[in-house]
Amino acid sequence: MLAPEVIAREEIRDLLIEYVQCADGGRTGRMLELFAEDAVMEATGDPACHGRDEIRAYFENAGRSIRRHMATPALRHHLSSVRIELTSPAEARTTAYFLAVTEIGPDHWGRYRDTLRRTGDSWQITRRLLQLEGRTPGGWLDRHEAARATGGRA
Repeated sequence: MLAPEVIAREEIRDLLIEYVQCADGGRTGRMLELFAEDAVMEATGDPACHGRDEIRAYFENAGRSIRRHMATPALRHHLSSVRIELTSPAEARTTAYFLAVTEIGPDHWGRYRDTLRRTGDSWQITRRLLQLEGRTPGGWLDRHEAARATGGRA
């Protein structure tokens, strides 16, 4: 593997880690900078978010729900099995498993499938597919979804 490929892979891996650390730390502004201005994010069961403004609204809603439905509003995402495919010097696709943990233990889990592009000196997510594969009954995400389904505030 050539040095530029190794560097690109590590930059992308760092972006994925920074994303979950920003999400868990409530640093929405920095997290949004990791997305391209025209990024699209699709999460299982939700309408697609187009652009940073819609992505921001999605995460701000999740933050309000966390504060409303969790005794200790702390969420920790763990990434594993990160696969990075460099499709060109300026484009890549990734797949990573995630596990979100709250005060009760595992809360929800799934996969991120991302498309990224190099913009200047850094990489940005241009498309994210957040595939939810499971959740713990009675956990935060379960309560969040129940509130939405019954017309309650999420």
